[in-house]
Amino acid sequence: MKMKLTALMSGMILSSSALCFSATAADKMVIAHRGASGYLPEHTLPAKAMAYAQGADYLEQDLVMTKDDRLVVLHDHYLDRVTDVAQHFPQRARQDGRFYAIDFTLDEIKSLKFTEGFEPKNGKNVQTYPG
Repeated sequence: MKMKLTALMSGMILSSSALCFSATAADKMVIAHRGASGYLPEHTLPAKAMAYAQGADYLEQDLVMTKDDRLVVLHDHYLDRVTDVAQHFPQRARQDGRFYAIDFTLDEIKSLKFTEGFEPKNGKNVQTYPG
């Protein structure tokens, strides 16, 4: 696993170096952070497809590790901002009330429904973006 992660990180560093050089040669470069996250739930396939359709040159992705040492594309280290994890696994929250990806297997994470970003306030989920 460490070798795969090292190879992945090396590839990301090399590709980001290439981006720096190509950025000076072009008038502009559009990098979609989390896909078209202003229109669709971040890091989902539809958000990535929309970013591509809108003409993004690159997609920037965030990676976190699962309990079974798998990498998933997720901006936060916790799942409760963009999934229904609290409804499926209420007993698995840590003392701070968060549900961290590292505490769940890939299969458990795949069973969740991903949504727009929200924060719990006064017992209700309040959408945080777009604001």
